[in-house]
Amino acid sequence: MQYGSMQDAENQVKFYYDQYHGHAVHKIEAVHEQLRSVHKTVVFFAGDSSLDNKYWVDNVTGAINGYEKVLPDMKQDVCYWLNSECVARGQERWCCLNTAVEATTLNDRAWGRLLEQDRFIQDHITSDDYLVVSIGGNDIVLQPLLCTILNLLPLVCCTPQCCLDRCGCACPPNLHMDCGCCGCGVAGCLTGLCGCPPGLGYFVDLFKNRVQNYVARLVQKRKPKAVVVCMIYYPDEKSGDGWADQALGCLGYNRDPSRLQCAIRTLFRLATEKISIPGTRVVGFPIFQHLNGRDPQDYIARVEPSAAGGRKMARALMDVLVGLEAQAQ
Repeated sequence: MQYGSMQDAENQVKFYYDQYHGHAVHKIEAVHEQLRSVHKTVVFFAGDSSLDNKYWVDNVTGAINGYEKVLPDMKQDVCYWLNSECVARGQERWCCLNTAVEATTLNDRAWGRLLEQDRFIQDHITSDDYLVVSIGGNDIVLQPLLCTILNLLPLVCCTPQCCLDRCGCACPPNLHMDCGCCGCGVAGCLTGLCGCPPGLGYFVDLFKNRVQNYVARLVQKRKPKAVVVCMIYYPDEKSGDGWADQALGCLGYNRDPSRLQCAIRTLFRLATEKISIPGTRVVGFPIFQHLNGRDPQDYIARVEPSAAGGRKMARALMDVLVGLEAQAQ
């Protein structure tokens, strides 16, 4: 694509990145068509702003890895950095496409619904592709249900860390009944009774059963090579003026971040690592091992990956994908 002027090029970049909630599907379609013409494998992003961090990143650089055919420049979001890793590691047949949606939750996908970006994945993913999913954090920090709050506060404020680390257990049955906001989380409370300490079962149901049901819908038509399910990173330990400051303060994170961090580790072990989808391989990816809350440069507003944080995520994620590819071969 040729641009008549620098202004035309700048407008094209703004046009692609201007939507707060993910990329508009008609723009995704145009980019996907071009990427498919030169790449065999597409890594699709699904979920929330832990992958769709474009709004929070101002850094812009020249487009790469096939995007230069439709865009002059790219924002240095997580998607850009994974494409950069593809180029750097000689994976010339691979590319990454951001179909995640900022500020969305599992509750937005309740009752079997999918967002239009989710439906795009469902319609276009192939057996040569990979799916990377990161979701659930906003169901706690951004839009918590009443039952979410009631289960979370005793878990992170009252439960001893040693109890979570050494004795925490949960095996909530998958009822496939996701009522979202309408149910106020009551279904999760019922299934969450199969867990100890109190509250843990509720969140194992959220991060295992509900995430698994969401992923199953995404790959309902065709199964990818593998699915990578992420467990969220630790928020920035340094308090500031981020939009999540109040929520993190209520969770005691400003006073003692280790308690919430312990809960995240436990949920990765009991929930994320237990997800399975018939017909494809599923692996858990602990982002918190790479964004550990101790470097403020990795974050924007305490809970959004910065350009530097996104680069760390992409580098670690690429290690996982390359490992999966080697095992498949």
